[in-house]
Amino acid sequence: MKNLLPLLFLFAFLPSCQKEFSIEGGNSIAYDIDAQKFIDSSGLTDTIQKDAVNNFVIQLKNASLWTRFIAIYPMVGGTAATTKWNLKDPRDLDAAYRLHFNGTPVFASTGVLFPTIADYADTHLSDAVLNYNDNSISYYSRTQNTIDGYDMGCADHVTYYNEFGIYNSVNATNWFGYYEFGSTPSTTTGLFMLSSTLSDVKRYENALVTQSKGSSPTTGYTNYPVLIGYVAGASSGGQRECALATIGNGLTDAQALTFYNIVKNFETALGR
Repeated sequence: MKNLLPLLFLFAFLPSCQKEFSIEGGNSIAYDIDAQKFIDSSGLTDTIQKDAVNNFVIQLKNASLWTRFIAIYPMVGGTAATTKWNLKDPRDLDAAYRLHFNGTPVFASTGVLFPTIADYADTHLSDAVLNYNDNSISYYSRTQNTIDGYDMGCADHVTYYNEFGIYNSVNATNWFGYYEFGSTPSTTTGLFMLSSTLSDVKRYENALVTQSKGSSPTTGYTNYPVLIGYVAGASSGGQRECALATIGNGLTDAQALTFYNIVKNFETALGR
């Protein structure tokens, strides 16, 4: 009986560990458990893509940034079925902020393009969920253009708006009391982010602060869901291919820089 005890313990222990391992070419590869959940839900089979997702999650956790996000959309896999998932909660539910694609977005291994105002992704995550003085959204663009349009946010026809345009010569950003009239960056590729914290609301372009309210944010909600590729009621979208989008808590300048570098590592690993 004593000789059986170690075996019984081993058989009881193994099932709890299985989700952290993947078989590639006959070899066992350990994946982070949250990365594995996303891989299972999205149905990714490409080793490069799976490894990139896994390393992305690990780097976010090592930098203490994983818990700062409510939703992370890696836009990986090249189809609606693989890109709709929220990395933070990869269940096929509106309540898990899984994307619903409207219109006919263009899916590719490099991301998702939203060519018209009929093409966008609904996150099902209302701005009312966010703490007005501790939130952020980000959009990784792969398209260089000078199109006036909104890339992410809630509404262009409801007071408080909470919307974000990477390039918009008229009114690029309205975000929790931060009104920035026009932003025409020379480069529209890379990671663009808005971050609202207790004392400021900032716009980041590839980790650099390009606009700052210089004072505390204002309570103001549209009660509309955050859209990717467009905002409700706007006359145009940005028509910029999205390779990643996030919604979460506010970030400091140092955290924004760290997050940018982690995202760049992720995009480089995917060859995009």
